[in-house]
Amino acid sequence: MAQTTVIDNVTQKLDTYLSNNIQEKIYLHLDKQHYSAGETIWFKAYTTVGIENLLSNMSGVGYVELIGPEKKIIKSLTIPMTAGLGIGDIELIDTLTEGSYRIRAYTNWMRNNDDAYFYDRTIQISNGRSDNVVSTTSFIPTSDPAEKKNTYVINLKNFAGAPLINTNVQYRIYMGDKIEDKGREKTDDKGDLTLKTDKKLTSGYILLAFESTDKRPVKKIIPLQTPSDNSLQLLPEGGILLDNTLSKIGVKALKPNGMGIKVKGKVMDNKKEVVAEFETNELGIGSFTFNPFKDQQYMAEVTFEDGSVLSAKLPETQSSGISVAVNPFMQDRIAAQYSFSPDRVDQKEVYLLVQHLGELLYVAKQKVSKSELLFMIPKKNLPTGIYQITLLSEAGLPLIERMVFTSNPQNILPLKISTDKTDYTTRSKVNVRLDDAIQDASNFASLSASVINLNRNEPYDKDAPNIYSQLLLASDIKGYIERPGYYFENPDSINITDLDNLMITQGWRKIEWQKIDSLANTKPVFEPQKMLSIKGVVRKYARKGTVPNAKLQLISTRNFMDFIDTTANADGRFNFDNLVFPDSVKFLISATDEKGKKNVEIDIDPTVPPFVKENKNAPEESSNVNFTFQKTIKENQRMFAEMQQKGLLEKTIFLEEVAITRRVEKKAAESSRNLNGSGRADQILTEEDLQTCPTLEMCLNGRLMGVYFQGGIPYNTRGNVPMQVVYDGMYIEADQLSMINTFDIESIEVLRSPMYTAIYGSYGGGGLIVISSKTGKASMTSNFDPKGIATATPKGFHLNKTFFKPDYEVNDPEKAFARDYRSTIHWEPNLLIKDEKGTNFSFFTSDEKGTYQITLEGVDTKGRIGRRVLKFDVK
Repeated sequence: MAQTTVIDNVTQKLDTYLSNNIQEKIYLHLDKQHYSAGETIWFKAYTTVGIENLLSNMSGVGYVELIGPEKKIIKSLTIPMTAGLGIGDIELIDTLTEGSYRIRAYTNWMRNNDDAYFYDRTIQISNGRSDNVVSTTSFIPTSDPAEKKNTYVINLKNFAGAPLINTNVQYRIYMGDKIEDKGREKTDDKGDLTLKTDKKLTSGYILLAFESTDKRPVKKIIPLQTPSDNSLQLLPEGGILLDNTLSKIGVKALKPNGMGIKVKGKVMDNKKEVVAEFETNELGIGSFTFNPFKDQQYMAEVTFEDGSVLSAKLPETQSSGISVAVNPFMQDRIAAQYSFSPDRVDQKEVYLLVQHLGELLYVAKQKVSKSELLFMIPKKNLPTGIYQITLLSEAGLPLIERMVFTSNPQNILPLKISTDKTDYTTRSKVNVRLDDAIQDASNFASLSASVINLNRNEPYDKDAPNIYSQLLLASDIKGYIERPGYYFENPDSINITDLDNLMITQGWRKIEWQKIDSLANTKPVFEPQKMLSIKGVVRKYARKGTVPNAKLQLISTRNFMDFIDTTANADGRFNFDNLVFPDSVKFLISATDEKGKKNVEIDIDPTVPPFVKENKNAPEESSNVNFTFQKTIKENQRMFAEMQQKGLLEKTIFLEEVAITRRVEKKAAESSRNLNGSGRADQILTEEDLQTCPTLEMCLNGRLMGVYFQGGIPYNTRGNVPMQVVYDGMYIEADQLSMINTFDIESIEVLRSPMYTAIYGSYGGGGLIVISSKTGKASMTSNFDPKGIATATPKGFHLNKTFFKPDYEVNDPEKAFARDYRSTIHWEPNLLIKDEKGTNFSFFTSDEKGTYQITLEGVDTKGRIGRRVLKFDVK
């Protein structure tokens, strides 16, 4: 009876944990793998729940961010999600610095877990629009222990291959927001720039600024590198080597950059006799089995493809303990065999649990009456994915764990894709037919399709992340997974052998049994977000105390007849929820106390995104993006010219030249709320610059580069648009500048360049003036009285663009390109299959010949995941 109570207790805790920690996952289907500044990233978002991958109804809002090489969010979109589905696009401004960018996606609910399980993909973005320089970087770590500097040699050439000779280059070395070093250097007669960096700086980046040969301002970002050698990891299955027990050892061989490298190896005992041999796959992952003994110390020796050799000790063999050997390769069962040392054969019960983040799918028990126990786990009821197999003691404590990946063909969506011809000519119409074995009339599949010309998208990685690798693997695996699509190259025959080796060698998301009591009863911090909301607190004017039961009204400045009333709770907190509005809409919020008096102030909760940590996919970062994609850049020039002619793309506008003489560098206030970091601005004024002006407008008029004042409002000379004013982190109306006392100001930062304004999203469209007061808290003069009123411009839903689809069957210049050089041939995000009739779509080929590829991905309402790729030739 006590034993039954133990397992029932564990099961109950898992159920409670699951109800409070339902797993939500997100995947973005992108139209292609890499991009150029000036292009648009088209995507469809899929959110699913749990191991079954059912389309999620938990979240009605998704967040998609573009993170730059400087590890800052430069664009953020809020996407409406309906039945787990959403679409969007990210415009890449033509002044983006070339480099390795990240696309991160998540829901509010997902923030309850480690951001390692967000959708986080590294993409390369080249720039041939405002940047005509190709850079290649060589990293030369010092081998002298007494030497404190590493060396970077950065070669600069224009697209024609001519080196930038004797070019003055400003450089800054950043660790986060902190500048560790800065200076100026000149390139030599080969275009080489040589920089010495402190060898303690192993993360961060180098920012270069210079002029190209045509006087074009150029910036480059070079990721700092960590000097290291090839490495070898040897990881026993289940964690230990047990004396005289057949054991499997996972092998992971890595290059200094974190990428895998293929090796051959052997294991030797004390007598140098070979007891095992092995060979990894091309990703450096493999395994071997052998029978270890307690009195032996084993050494593995591997040979790399270049002939170099590396040795590593295996963990010591234990005489007491439990080991596990899992066989996931049988068709209908998983075999889990446990070996016990003699002292652990205690005649007590043990329990085998198979679960996924609290969702229990199999339980069994046996008595430890012999040295080996075999459990046979049926696969029939296990959906495709990763499971945690745990052996618990009679007291319900974990003894040993193993992660396993299992594949169930019933979870794969059987898609079929076909075209009406096998090959086509240029500007031909392609009719595509999609079919799916939909058997249930209530079931439907939501799909998205992209079409690219592979000749225009080189290099192309067939093993890049896809819908299988994200929803079945990356959402449960910690750390970097190299070429995740490799494991799912054939969806009808998933690569279980290599996946099982990955399970042994990679970290994973799991339940910590020792904390199960506290975890099960911990209330999530972030709630599922169904719609948009504006939250905050009403306080007594100029005091910290809150105003209970305050009456509030939310009014849209687009339509003053459109308003919503609400009442604050006993703590003065309010929440206008279930809102739907597009981005950049401004709201007016008014509040009174219970008696109708306006002697209150309104604090609106800021929207703070998750902190941007180091890139888990750092091995994919590159400092030579323009060099790698030179062919693509040249081909895109023709495409951009045609898009400009049709009004689909604005022309590049270069920053005007400004002659700068040598001067003492001005510093912004340390308390500056500049989102780029204090001092990272196009121009800075300090309190010394403002001492002789009676009003702020008089101080600023004529002293800010690229800014003019009209009617007291600052305007950006580029575009003649009003600028956003930020005062101690608060967005204020520009006409309120006259109400700020100049003697209260410590610094003013002017942000006009896209590299500084991009992080502000829609607020930065016309540039910004960031003002920091000496107190760090906004202090308007007495004639500015914000009692009972506040303005808010919260992040609204993204308004999607429409993908341009030329039609060459009609004689209409508005529906065709004069010269068609599209990189993405077609994007179709809203395909739906509801019955056996399937569906279809069509598009036209471009003016370029080559091999075209259709990539189809999607999920149905049963949680089945599908992906198909079809290629055809255009001659």
